Amino acid sequence: AHAGRAKDDPRLDFDMLAAQADGLIALSACAQGELQRAWLTGGEAAATAVAGRYADTFGPEGYYVELHNHLRPEDARRNTALGRVARLAGVPLVATNNVHYAAADRALLHHVVTCIRRRTTLDAAGNLLRPNDEHRLKSPAEMAALFAAVPAALANTQAIAAQCTFHLRDLRYEFPTPALPPGASADGALVQALEAGIRAYYGATTPALRERIDHELDIVRRLDLQGYLLVFKDIVDFCRRERILVSIRGSAPASVLLYCLGLCPIDPFEHDLLFERFASPERRELPDIDLDIEHEQRERVIQYVYATYGRERAAMVAEVNTFRLKSAVRDVAKALGLPAQQAQQLALGLDRWDAAELDTQLTDPARLDAPIGGPLAAQIIALARQLEGAPRHLSIHVGGFVISARPLDEVVPQEPARMEGRTIIPWDKYDLEVLAEEFGVNLIKLDLLGLGMLTLIGKAFAQLQARGEAAYRLHGFRYDPQVYDLLCRADTMGLFQVESRAQMSYLPRLKPRDLHDTAVSVGAIRPGPGAARAGDHIARRRAGLEPVTYPHPSLEPVLKQTLGVLLWQEQVMQVAMLCGGYTPGEADQLRRAMSNKRSTETMQAAVGDLKDRMLARGFAAQLAELIQAMVFGFAGYGFPRAHAYAFAHLALVSATLKLRHPAVFYAALLNSQPMGFYAPHTILWDAYRHQVDVRPVDVNRSAWDCLVEDGALRLGFRLVEGFGAASAEVLERARTRGPYRSVADFLRRTGLNRDQVERLAEVGAFAAFADRRNAAWLAGELAGLSGPPYLPGLAEQIAEPAGLPPMTLWEAVGADYAAMGYSPERHLLQAFRPKLDALGAKRLEDLPALPHRSRVAVGGLVVCRQRPETAGGHVFLTLEDETGLLNVIVRPKIFEAQRRTIRGEPLLLITGALSHEQNATSLLGDDFEALEQSLAATSVAARNFH
Repeated sequence: AHAGRAKDDPRLDFDMLAAQADGLIALSACAQGELQRAWLTGGEAAATAVAGRYADTFGPEGYYVELHNHLRPEDARRNTALGRVARLAGVPLVATNNVHYAAADRALLHHVVTCIRRRTTLDAAGNLLRPNDEHRLKSPAEMAALFAAVPAALANTQAIAAQCTFHLRDLRYEFPTPALPPGASADGALVQALEAGIRAYYGATTPALRERIDHELDIVRRLDLQGYLLVFKDIVDFCRRERILVSIRGSAPASVLLYCLGLCPIDPFEHDLLFERFASPERRELPDIDLDIEHEQRERVIQYVYATYGRERAAMVAEVNTFRLKSAVRDVAKALGLPAQQAQQLALGLDRWDAAELDTQLTDPARLDAPIGGPLAAQIIALARQLEGAPRHLSIHVGGFVISARPLDEVVPQEPARMEGRTIIPWDKYDLEVLAEEFGVNLIKLDLLGLGMLTLIGKAFAQLQARGEAAYRLHGFRYDPQVYDLLCRADTMGLFQVESRAQMSYLPRLKPRDLHDTAVSVGAIRPGPGAARAGDHIARRRAGLEPVTYPHPSLEPVLKQTLGVLLWQEQVMQVAMLCGGYTPGEADQLRRAMSNKRSTETMQAAVGDLKDRMLARGFAAQLAELIQAMVFGFAGYGFPRAHAYAFAHLALVSATLKLRHPAVFYAALLNSQPMGFYAPHTILWDAYRHQVDVRPVDVNRSAWDCLVEDGALRLGFRLVEGFGAASAEVLERARTRGPYRSVADFLRRTGLNRDQVERLAEVGAFAAFADRRNAAWLAGELAGLSGPPYLPGLAEQIAEPAGLPPMTLWEAVGADYAAMGYSPERHLLQAFRPKLDALGAKRLEDLPALPHRSRVAVGGLVVCRQRPETAGGHVFLTLEDETGLLNVIVRPKIFEAQRRTIRGEPLLLITGALSHEQNATSLLGDDFEALEQSLAATSVAARNFH
């Protein structure tokens, strides 16, 4: 149906349909079908000819003329005419119901969704909308009453339904066998690869290690996973050949086998990671292996999978993108006739944490420039709440790939993706889980995920090797011991998983000293553990500020490593087995319920069952409730311990690069954007604070990427807004004939247009032979010359203009911020420093020396805003000045009173109480004032996460 058609318009032409007619039953369709269109345009004769053609194709018992009755005036006349057409063509009738929504009260919502889909409004939709609420599911009794005059049509409806015997259990899926040498088995090939990996990564084995390997191999054989593991090894081998960095996440890093196969860079045996969290015979579904790949190279790996297994046997899984409240409000408001800009402002103004009701928020002039009336606001919110959580559109899953031994169209539906070279299965990962659990059909999913940090590390490794400075690899990477000091002082900008505002606040309190401690930090700053304040308790217990306690003595072996605090998914499973008597399989189901993003009810039911089972085993009610609360507090998204260790490894690798090779690290970080929490201007000032010599963009020295030049960081053209990679390629290719001697020479050799050259002039890229203002003037003058592209010699006769003074320092800084969002000359806050000093505002670097709870004022640029769901309505700002960063905490009532300033102003003067808690400095802000606006300030955008 999709072959040769636009993505959103799949159709079968008659010849394609006729070729597959054997065994099919065809219905004539609704008013959009060929039969009814023929009747409307050509009368009974034309309709009879169409019906006869289909009857000849499908047989007299294989084609039915449909009758609908939605109580519309034209229904009776149309059904009478279609009845005559059926008699003339000698085909039977069937009673159907053109259903578009489940119940009558959903009709208005369906109209709104139709308008959203068709990008129109209710007032303008016209015939796109159905005139009543009868296009709903109807009971057998209702259908019998509607079609009482044509009992044969009703009987045919039942007869067709009885013939539709397909069940999802009938699907037959086979995982492909990997390519093997003649006569080799998957098991033999796996063992051979394992032994090679054991020699490479362990050398000699101990009895304990051999026992662990044999145990894992036994489970792999019982689950028949040998081919599955070999497929992943083949993908990893391809990545190694192509110098693409890979790692794994999730529960898979707990497998020694995967470590030996080269998939995982950390040793699970050394760190005593639990293999059964990854694979167990009691689990209903097969284990997942989530493979992380350099995000800029991921498409090459995807195309390798397509090429290896065949495009007809490989497809990516879809992801169902659902309406969230804000997107629902925006789309509903537009469907109800509001202008797009106003609808967007309404959506952005909504705040779940606000004490005011949502519809009241939409009418508040203090919150919105264009509030709306109360009745309209109430209708928008009511409809948006019905849409919230409903599917909005399909997209490609971030990494899910299904491969099959048979053509996939024999097993699942497929369709082309909008991205060229991609095919998708329009089911998401939850559908695949249901297919496995409820119907016993395990479609094995390969997860090939793009990870920006691997791109950064890969670029840094390659640059260091090319410069002869170091030859690193992820496997066996030795962390610099000083990286833990880096973490303890929260010097983590640009580091994997530990650069957020929350991590910067937590790390000085936790004081990590090894991989385990770093994994605790990674695991603690998550929605589940965070809501339960797991990280806070661990830090306080490490510091001796609270005692280490356990809910029950039997849980000490389970919780000892985390000082009595529930942190890892494996611990949830072990608590359930010890306290509730769960089997490992049942405990895994509980663990999955605790991670269920779709249903709070599922989580509540699961912990309720745990409590009941503890009571049945003789636990006191108070203790059972305590353990139940502990487990439920974990709900949301806690990490497996193996996952946290794998991510902590990358955090420490990135920290080592930042510590030992700062210029290379920052170049790789800037070249891997967008990624992480911070925009380039914040990253660059972090580089300055680490004594990295940052050199500006230069037409004779810069490349598209940022480079390391004599130990300094040379900025690349990629940072100049509006100057693309294709233009940079032209510039660099022309420069191979020698350096540019003037603006005229540059224009003649590159042929770049005026806008591109002016962008370079504005950021001082011609500084070697012209200041910014004169270079921009020359670009404008020379770009107006005629010729292909310029008349020989004429450009050289243009003299530099007299009387154009160079830009002042702050004019240059403003030009930099306007063109790039940062300046290598000065930090934006330095322009405001005299004013801030006059107001008594402190530099951020001076705050640690001031007394706890002292009242201070600070000024800075807001580089990040966050309002986590688990923070009880608190807002967190990351403020930056020329000396450092500060975490600012805003209480809900303060935010409500000053929301427009806090949310909208890029430069703020903030007054509040200083806090020093366990080595972490923050400010509890209570007064927020906008600093004066400037072109530079408005060009800097914070990275906001709501």
